[in-house]
Amino acid sequence: MPELVKKYAINNDHAIREWRDEYLVTDSIGSKSHKSYSPEFKMTVLSYLETHSHSEAVRHFAVFPSTTIGNWLSVYRIFGYQVGTAMG
Repeated sequence: MPELVKKYAINNDHAIREWRDEYLVTDSIGSKSHKSYSPEFKMTVLSYLETHSHSEAVRHFAVFPSTTIGNWLSVYRIFGYQVGTAMG
């Protein structure tokens, strides 16, 4: 990956790893369709984070980009489940 980072002038290999994971899980990269997730699904993913890493949760639930789960977690920490429907 260091060669790819240098060749394509990417800041770090995080993006490359995420593209790889997304491709391995979904057979595509950068889906144009916007998915909508239920509050229950979001809570299932956040519960999974209690015993698994963020990257494991991304791959397990096929939620891309990985920042989506981070956004859910941030909103949950501020507002809790009551506003689960507001989690992006």
